[in-house]
Amino acid sequence: MTAEDIIALVASLIAGEPDPSHFPNLTDGSADPAYVTEITPCARPVAPAEIEGETVICGTVTVPEDHDAPEGRQMNLSWIVYKAHSLSPAPDPVVYLHGGPGGGTVRNVHAVSQFFDHLRQRRDIVSFDQRGVDASAPDMDCFGTIADNLDESVRSFAGEELPDLPVDFTRSCLEEIVGRGVDIKKINTTQNARDVGAVMSALGYPAYNIYGVSYGTKLTLEVMRQELPGIRSIVLDGVAPPQVNLYDSLITPYAESFDNTFGPCERDPVCAEAYPGITARFYALLDSMMEEPVEVMGQPYPGIRLFLDIKGRNDRRSQNPNKISTYLPLMVAQLEEGDTTLLTQMVSGQIPPQVAADSLVAQASAAGLSGDEQALVVAATTAAQVIEANTAMAQQAIRQLESDIAADRANVGLAELFDDIMDEAIRALPSRDDRLAVGRDYLNLRFAEPEKTALLDLVTTHFSGSTASQLAALTLSMDDADVARVFELIGLDNQALEDGVEGDFESYLFACQEDFVDGFNSLEGVKAETESLPFGPLMTQLLINEVPTFFDVCEQVFTPVPRDNWLEPVKSDQRVLVMNGEIDTQTSGAWGAVAAETLINAQNLVFPESGHGTILFSQCARDITEAFIENPEGTIDTSCIADLRPPVMLPDGNLHPLPL
Repeated sequence: MTAEDIIALVASLIAGEPDPSHFPNLTDGSADPAYVTEITPCARPVAPAEIEGETVICGTVTVPEDHDAPEGRQMNLSWIVYKAHSLSPAPDPVVYLHGGPGGGTVRNVHAVSQFFDHLRQRRDIVSFDQRGVDASAPDMDCFGTIADNLDESVRSFAGEELPDLPVDFTRSCLEEIVGRGVDIKKINTTQNARDVGAVMSALGYPAYNIYGVSYGTKLTLEVMRQELPGIRSIVLDGVAPPQVNLYDSLITPYAESFDNTFGPCERDPVCAEAYPGITARFYALLDSMMEEPVEVMGQPYPGIRLFLDIKGRNDRRSQNPNKISTYLPLMVAQLEEGDTTLLTQMVSGQIPPQVAADSLVAQASAAGLSGDEQALVVAATTAAQVIEANTAMAQQAIRQLESDIAADRANVGLAELFDDIMDEAIRALPSRDDRLAVGRDYLNLRFAEPEKTALLDLVTTHFSGSTASQLAALTLSMDDADVARVFELIGLDNQALEDGVEGDFESYLFACQEDFVDGFNSLEGVKAETESLPFGPLMTQLLINEVPTFFDVCEQVFTPVPRDNWLEPVKSDQRVLVMNGEIDTQTSGAWGAVAAETLINAQNLVFPESGHGTILFSQCARDITEAFIENPEGTIDTSCIADLRPPVMLPDGNLHPLPL
């Protein structure tokens, strides 16, 4: 952040309510009368990256539950528009179709802001939570089910394994949702695709570009199948095509990421001579470490831990991911000999080596710089450290300022006081059963009308003496705005519990209904697929044992809802950029080529040392996507991809380059 950024953010927070006039498409409400749009407050925090009402704005759009019955039941989808940085932006924004299915974006303003900042130089970014997901799913919350299973829910949220909970909880949650009148058969990708057109039309964007990631690529492909109007270009990143038995292949991307790690060494004469048969040796090592774990930093370290730590490369979300691939062949060779040197360094975060300020000063001395020159090195590195610390302090101050101002504007007062005293009163109850009982009733208020009588009933049912008198007096003192705020806080207080316990429920809604049709995915299929992979017998069985919960839920709770052509390849002549990461452990790096087979104007690119969502891992991927969206029909310079292949460390400690 620059000083100007900090001043602008503070000024915007002090100024007052957001001004939607910065978003001319939204000034007069919905651009399409078929879909009602309402501007609503963004989820906090927005700062320090954005200024609500100036650089970002949030709202809802009402769409039919069934687009073939537009006069029927309606549902609200929550959206965010991130304004382009340019004063003369291109008219066609980028709409981000998030992954999952499930796990929306609207509650995390800052993450999407960072994710697509490179594309905001010229274009607005639009993001919305898909139907049945997070902020677009108020009717999908299972507070009643959580309340009825509060003890188990809290234990599960705390990390305790409860084998029967996923199936029982999902069944009860589904019954609760259906009881509210939701047609769960309409929570599917076909309706989702039509939502894309509705949202963009309502927001006033007749032409737009699509960026789909993970499940978002499956959704994008369905948009292409339906041939929605106005699409200028399409990016598929981390591709999950509908014709792939994705759930049978849950473990396959892990094996392919390992093959893509060691394969380049085997194809290079120098590396292959230094580490012959290194891929097979790695898989054998995993099994041997399952039988006899090595010791690292005084703790046993089994093969599954090595599997997960290497898999962690896929989880990095920065421009400079931890390129441990360079050291893995040597690490395997060391571990075969009982040497844990490199492994210990990896676990303790010492590889790759980090360049610290004191290291730079030492290098300056070793390079023979004069005393004055070394002093300038010290001054520069010290200033860099001060800038970093001060920036962090400024960001924290802005976040706190935003939080305090938002609390002031949210009618904070009696409602917050009531919520705090209620929390203390629940904790003070002597019996766990008493605490669970009031917790259940408190959760069940989530869907009640905001009324004083409901709060008074809660107080008199569960409390007595001075505590009951204090809470009752506060309730009677509140005006309608205070009462509404209390009920809002009930939802906020319990959102984390709901998110944690519901877990994969949103994914089940989509996958179990549309991807488990006529045996397309099955427990038998995932076992057969996993047994065909090059893992040893111990790792194979362990990985298979981790899978059944998903299949149990789909088989025991949901009824498949087949749709014509849903599992067929999508054919299109749209301009498409397909991108995959070699070390992606969620969607196979090979699936992009599968999708591209029937997309006649698609270019398929594979990025070394990149995981799920390639633009998170390299400037190269970001530059390519920006160039493609700027000119979808032009020729893209992809030469930077070759620079992403990391070198390999040979046994003598030298780094050896590997070909792309």
